[in-house]
Amino acid sequence: MKIFVQRGRRRRLPASLLLLLCLVLAAASFGFPTQLAATGSRISVVQAVSQEVPPIFRFQEASAPVTLEDFAQSNIEKLSEQAPFKEWASAKPQYYPLGPGTHGWLVNVMNGKQRIGYMIISAAEDGGYVLSEYGAGTYGLPYSLSELHRLLVQQGLISSTYSGTLELTALYAPLLPVWKLKIDGKLLFIDAAAPQILPWTLSQADNALKNTTVSVEDVTSKKATVPHTAYRTGGTDDPYADLLWLTSPKLAVKDADSFTAEIAPGVSLVFQAAGRNDLFGAPFTITGYQSWLPAEKTGDAKTALYAATGAGGKRYLPLSVLIQSGTLHKLPGNRTASFN
Repeated sequence: MKIFVQRGRRRRLPASLLLLLCLVLAAASFGFPTQLAATGSRISVVQAVSQEVPPIFRFQEASAPVTLEDFAQSNIEKLSEQAPFKEWASAKPQYYPLGPGTHGWLVNVMNGKQRIGYMIISAAEDGGYVLSEYGAGTYGLPYSLSELHRLLVQQGLISSTYSGTLELTALYAPLLPVWKLKIDGKLLFIDAAAPQILPWTLSQADNALKNTTVSVEDVTSKKATVPHTAYRTGGTDDPYADLLWLTSPKLAVKDADSFTAEIAPGVSLVFQAAGRNDLFGAPFTITGYQSWLPAEKTGDAKTALYAATGAGGKRYLPLSVLIQSGTLHKLPGNRTASFN
């Protein structure tokens, strides 16, 4: 408390003035940017007040094959019946080709001008399509132009009002969305899921991105599947919050059943690919899952399972690709599980 000195005596600040100061502070706190208040400590003040992206940060929407559009629309309709995808019911898709080549497509799920989710659909060898990943939310999703812009400003590569020239290409390899950026004579490869500059040379990038293999065990256009309600464990979504998982043995997960037996309430799993984490955006946590069951039960019908990963568990990745690409480790916790 501030003390005033007058004629050798100390006098406390008047109660009425104290009350006025409290009201001013309270008003300031309520006036804090709503985006920061809504999303928690993951978004800084700089991020909250700097959301404008220069017009040069764009990549071109394109016409997709009718068969791909049909598959995408079918998935949107199915997912919109379950939380956290119910807002998709009246949404419209936008299509963007993903390189190298045109092996995949980014499908942004739009509510007017706001993105409320996404899917990545890849071409399969049998001529059909595979749902490579998907997620719901308005922030923290792959291929965010505002997050790319913010990263480049924070790294000192451009100013916040940069208006020069750049060449931006969206690429995809299993589990790894990538930006390829040519700017001011520099060639950069950037993790487009959790924005950070990848330590790749051109040859390293070519090797990393040449893997376009997809799994027919996942949701495909060749078989009818139905998504069930997404499950969340309530465990931590930060792999660096507790590094005890580094000392835990890899889990013997080989299919959906063995996976769901390990991911109990309050527990997080951590995915890593030792020595190759940069190829998969690892390590990251798994805090839930969504199962897709066959529409018709037959003898060889299998459940396709997608693991909820990353900040807030917004990004759903195919368990089959996680098993093929790395190892899973258990990180204990004590939060509350939920279906949402």
